[in-house]
Amino acid sequence: MSQKRLNNLDGLVVTSGVIAKMFGLSTRRIRQLAEEGIIDKLKNGSYELIPTVQKYILHLKTAAEVTKSDVMEKEDYWLEKTLHERTKREIAELELAKMRGTMHKAEDVEAVMTDMLGRMRAKLLAMPSKMAPMLIARNEISVIQDMLEEEIFNILKELSDYEPGLFHGDEYIELDEGEDEDSEEDDTDEESGE
Repeated sequence: MSQKRLNNLDGLVVTSGVIAKMFGLSTRRIRQLAEEGIIDKLKNGSYELIPTVQKYILHLKTAAEVTKSDVMEKEDYWLEKTLHERTKREIAELELAKMRGTMHKAEDVEAVMTDMLGRMRAKLLAMPSKMAPMLIARNEISVIQDMLEEEIFNILKELSDYEPGLFHGDEYIELDEGEDEDSEEDDTDEESGE
């Protein structure tokens, strides 16, 4: 079989069969590409080789870029949707923790602690004027120390009387003990069909 060597392909006109063979497509698909304006068909039904190849390559590049951007857009959408759903879940968990009283808002804690520490400060500042008349007649150091310690312990007792309920905000819902467990068991029973 003899092979021809061509140095210049400018102006070379070929049939749809040649183009189809080059592109790995059917002749019908080549006609469709011409009808879609992707490649140019000459009046006699043939194709100029170089411009046809160039236009088809440009078409493939454009299609690949569009597909790539579509894929990236879809991936971005699902990533954003996942992040959004995760955030919604975290917010719901925080709201539930506030309702159960296992988490407290900073302003609730600040209000309770400010009130508690304010009362303790007032009692500490009042201690000298309260204790001085009682201590003036005492001359034994151990008795004076015991009386001061007792008063200090009484003042500090207020801090030890911590009550978690003081920190509950407006969102708190009081549940009976075991109600969480009962509702979980009920959910399990319903799912199993019992």
